[in-house]
Amino acid sequence: MERYMELQGQCAVVTGSAQGIGKAIAFELAVRGADLALCDLREDELRKTAGEIQAAGSVKVFIRRIDLAQENEIEGFVEEAEKSFGRIDILVNNAGMHPLHRIQEISSSEWDLVLQVNLRAHFLFCRQVLPGMRRRKYGRIINIASEAGKNGGTVAAAHYAASKAGVLGFTRNLAQQTGGDGITVNAVCPGRIATAMASAAGEEENRKFIENSILKRIGDPEDVAFAVAYLASPRAGFVTAESMMVNGGTLRD
Repeated sequence: MERYMELQGQCAVVTGSAQGIGKAIAFELAVRGADLALCDLREDELRKTAGEIQAAGSVKVFIRRIDLAQENEIEGFVEEAEKSFGRIDILVNNAGMHPLHRIQEISSSEWDLVLQVNLRAHFLFCRQVLPGMRRRKYGRIINIASEAGKNGGTVAAAHYAASKAGVLGFTRNLAQQTGGDGITVNAVCPGRIATAMASAAGEEENRKFIENSILKRIGDPEDVAFAVAYLASPRAGFVTAESMMVNGGTLRD
């Protein structure tokens, strides 16, 4: 099997794909031949990303601006993507938010929004794509969690850590429900990655991460994308309910 054509003929949904990790994942899946259905709240950046992917190759790209806190927008996006491509083979739940607030600074509305975007949207996307995957007896679902879902993260953003821990539990449970239909469900847990989220954490927090890492660097979005591409491939057919760490060795479990 040709590495760079192993996903030809497949369609991949990638959420939060306008920039950062989501953009890198979309590019990597496109390199391997997958057509793409991309969504994000930032429409201008999403259109730019789609244009760059199309200029670099021959895959088809379908995009929509959606708000992941709105159930009807998620359902509409998946329905349109399935109508455009005829199928969804791969779902990458990447979109997330990470407000850096301590517990006393977190309003109940902010808590609810973080859980809606970081966890509830994963559930809604999975529920929407599963009927088609089950009919075809094939599917790859990859949920982007975080090292914070395992170690609690930093002193701030308790809602973020809680949502990512929830993603891990959801992933393991869903894998059990879908394995008999040829569908694998896995999570990828990035550590500190060079994105806007890392910039928001600040230089001191990033320095602490680097000092604690084995590889002594912050990760690149492509490091996460390579892990996702493997889990999305036919070669990962015997891997499910797994949480793959991509963190440079900061959390060694």
